[in-house]
Amino acid sequence: MTALEIVKSDCRSCARSTRHEISAEVTNRVEEWWANELDSWRTIRCQGCHTYSFQMKHEDFDEIEEDENGLHHAVSFDVYPSVVKNHHGLTHTHLLPPLISTIYLQSVKALSQYNNVLGSIGLRACIEAVCNHLDISGTNLQRRIDQLFKAGHVSNGDKKRLHAIRFLGNDAAHEIKQPKPLDIRIALEIVEHLLNTVFILESRAAGLETVAENYADFIRLLESCASQHKSGTSINLLGLLGKRRRLIAASLDTFETQLILDIEEGKITFLKAPPSQTGEERELQLYEVELDYFVQDDDIPF
Repeated sequence: MTALEIVKSDCRSCARSTRHEISAEVTNRVEEWWANELDSWRTIRCQGCHTYSFQMKHEDFDEIEEDENGLHHAVSFDVYPSVVKNHHGLTHTHLLPPLISTIYLQSVKALSQYNNVLGSIGLRACIEAVCNHLDISGTNLQRRIDQLFKAGHVSNGDKKRLHAIRFLGNDAAHEIKQPKPLDIRIALEIVEHLLNTVFILESRAAGLETVAENYADFIRLLESCASQHKSGTSINLLGLLGKRRRLIAASLDTFETQLILDIEEGKITFLKAPPSQTGEERELQLYEVELDYFVQDDDIPF
């Protein structure tokens, strides 16, 4: 049995150059007075993750190069599907809004084929698309990035880095300026950080307990606690919240005052607030959970 030939190639799954075995190869040699070249088309498989790729090796025997190992003919490689070298892309792009996902994936595809001008324009477009999705207004991208920060979607450091991408995209679009490879690589990481923070982590962390910073967050937390209160007995607010009281970052008294008003006006329907009782120090407000509110209708007719 013939031993498989091993070559080095970029792996899109391992996101680095790894050892690949050649499982099939077809060669095409051009021998003319004006050219002496050899193309080798290969099916290769990563020995680490077993991902298959196609590799085209091009050899030009008339073009001589010199390096630390001496003189040799020119050799170049192309890999299909093309990859951005040493790059782990976003893995949960299905959690991105569809248009933003499309722009991001097209930008990465352009960068994987060394189309850095188009790629930098695409990364700038990603930021614009994020602003559109979040309804961030502004007459230009500079002001919209500032509004992203003011609205709490990004940190001040992220804001400065997004402005750097804006400059990069402007140079590519308006001055047709080729960005430096290191600059475009950093820009890609910045955009991926933005998408991961604003959309992907936000969606994946939806089941985690987070701090209730405002009244709307408090009501969502309270409704979740009420759904677990099955006894039907009256209970005060601290008892209803239990250990999840630690999630409330603002004044509980302020929230409770608004809560009682909303119950009286019929805005909150999962709780009832009977007349308060007098305790040792102050009036004690008890609540009753409307158990019917949490009963799901059974549509199955049998």
